[in-house]
Amino acid sequence: MRPGTARITITSINLRFMGETHSLAGREVKGGTFELALPFQNKIGSGLLPDMLKGPGLTLSSIEVSPPFTLLGISPKLPQEVAYMQKVVFRLMIKAPEVAYEGPLAVSFGNEPGETVNLNISSMVLEAKGTKVVLEDSAIVANMQKGQIFKRSVQLYKILGYQDTLSSISVSSPFELVSTDPPELPIRLDRKDSYIISLFIKAPDSSYAGTLEIEFK
Repeated sequence: MRPGTARITITSINLRFMGETHSLAGREVKGGTFELALPFQNKIGSGLLPDMLKGPGLTLSSIEVSPPFTLLGISPKLPQEVAYMQKVVFRLMIKAPEVAYEGPLAVSFGNEPGETVNLNISSMVLEAKGTKVVLEDSAIVANMQKGQIFKRSVQLYKILGYQDTLSSISVSSPFELVSTDPPELPIRLDRKDSYIISLFIKAPDSSYAGTLEIEFK
C-alpha cells in the first residue's frame, strides 16, 4: 500500500492534562500527514476563584501523541507561558500510521511545575471579642504553588452572635487575605439560621506548619 493511502478513522481526540481528560469529536484522515488545531486554556483553580482573582500561570513544556501516530511539529513552539484563563491554539503536524487504523488519538499536555510550598495547617482558629474558637476538621495538608489563592468558608455563628456587625477580617502571617464573599463589609448577622462567609487566602512563599488564625472585628 502506498504511503498515505491507508484508511485512518480517528474515533475521538482525547486531550489529557493534569490527570483530567477532555474529548473532542474524531475525524477521517487523508494523506500521510495532517494538521490538528487544538485549543488549550489554563483554567487551574477557576472553579474556586471569583472573577476578580487570578489563579496561577503555568509553563506548558511538552505535547505528546499516542502511537501509532507520530508528532512532527508544534506551533507555537514549546515551552509556552500560559497565563490564568489564557487560551492558546496549538497546531500539531502529525504523521498518520501507514496501515489502516480505527480508534482514538490521545494528546497529552505536560507542564513544568511551578515552585511549590508545603502547608501543614493543624487547625483554623477564629478570634473575636477576646474569644478564640478552634474549628473542628479544619486541618489542611497540601502542596501548592507559591502565592496560590485557596478558598475556605466559615460559619460566622461559630464566633459571632445574632445581630453582631462584622467590620473587618484579618488572617495571621504569613498568609494574606485577598478577598471575601460576600465582598462588602461591614455586614450585620441578621439571619438566625446561617451566615457563611468565604475567604480567599493567599498561600505564603515558603512552607509553613502551624495554625491559621482568623480575626473578626
